[in-house]
Amino acid sequence: MSSSQHKAKQENTCNYCLYFQQPPTSQRKLAGNCTHHKEWIEKPARTTCSDMSNRPLKKGIYQLLEQPRGQLLYIRRKERLRTRLFLVKKDAGRVV
Repeated sequence: MSSSQHKAKQENTCNYCLYFQQPPTSQRKLAGNCTHHKEWIEKPARTTCSDMSNRPLKKGIYQLLEQPRGQLLYIRRKERLRTRLFLVKKDAGRVV
């Protein structure tokens, strides 16, 4: 494997994706919406999509399971999970 293709294991997960949107009140990235695929992501550290992965995959969201030898197993979601709406607080007439 060439060094240009090498990536850290966690580098291609939803945690690092610009499309991942967590609820405004959340301090940690435990769950959130994927604004690109319009789906709910429950474990962003163990989730990726076909666009973020460094291997060719069918379009969709994948759960990542680590194998005994450190390799990752990609398990495609069977069905879509709808995104969730986030409540946004208003502050003196402005939307925050």
